[in-house]
Amino acid sequence: MSELRLEAEVTVPPTAHWQRLDEFVRAQLGEWPLTAIRRAVAEGQIRVNARPRTAGWRLRAGDRVRWQLVAPPHVRLPAADFTLPVVYEDDVLLVVAKPPGMLSHPTPKERTGTLLNRLLTYPAFSTGTNRPMLLHRLDRDTSGLVLVAKNDRGTRAFAPLFQAGDIAKTYLALVVGHPDAETGTIDAPIGRSPSLWPRWRVLPDGKPAQTSFTVLWCGPQWALVQFQPLTGRTHQIRIHAAHLGYPILGDTVYGRRANQNLTAETGRSASRQMLHAAEVKLWHPLEKRPMHFCAPPPDDFTPWLEAMPVPGRIS
Repeated sequence: MSELRLEAEVTVPPTAHWQRLDEFVRAQLGEWPLTAIRRAVAEGQIRVNARPRTAGWRLRAGDRVRWQLVAPPHVRLPAADFTLPVVYEDDVLLVVAKPPGMLSHPTPKERTGTLLNRLLTYPAFSTGTNRPMLLHRLDRDTSGLVLVAKNDRGTRAFAPLFQAGDIAKTYLALVVGHPDAETGTIDAPIGRSPSLWPRWRVLPDGKPAQTSFTVLWCGPQWALVQFQPLTGRTHQIRIHAAHLGYPILGDTVYGRRANQNLTAETGRSASRQMLHAAEVKLWHPLEKRPMHFCAPPPDDFTPWLEAMPVPGRIS
């Protein structure tokens, strides 16, 4: 049976101040065995503020607890009907198109209705012989392509490609305003601030981050832009778009003021961040051939695109 992996990051609330690390994680995960949690802490799969700690470490309000865990065989997640478009499938790989508004995997607060829950009812996983492994994630409100390993063989083949950055991803985004340059590369390090909001932002001592962009189409007060992340930092495209001065339409975290001004001037607003994972290119390590997957943006892009009077170069 292949592994079921879960990832999450939780901020310790005041009510859990001074609670043991293992007890806190157990309270978040429910049926997870305490012995498995303690083993994961010892192996560094559970960290506090990005640092390894002991199972008995006393947490403080505001600490960030992050885990990357393999579920014990008896742990089951609630399944949900699979209704997602399948872009590609072979013996080891499944590529699906995630809609906006759907989490990639369960969190302590939301254990149902996620992409992972829905994958459990897909024929390749419904018998329980194999368990889906998300090779990467998308934010809840980001739509588009997600690659899933169907078994251990697929995980061993494809996971190293993502870890090494050997995957070419292309995103489409609607941004507020018209970027001055038609093409370019944003080179700005991204880190996590302990005191500022939003936490993730461009910081001088952050990790290197680069994103290339091409303006495809300009509308009245917004534009369609193609982004290609050259590194893989948290919220990289959203942060870099805002850093460029043209935040993503509907992004109320990194572009609240620009979006509020757009709504005040036009009466229009987006219900989510208009970011879509449109293309993925990679070398299939088992079939020894290049692969190119595409997914068109969802319908909520259409009204914004139809309001653009300038012919675009998007195909």
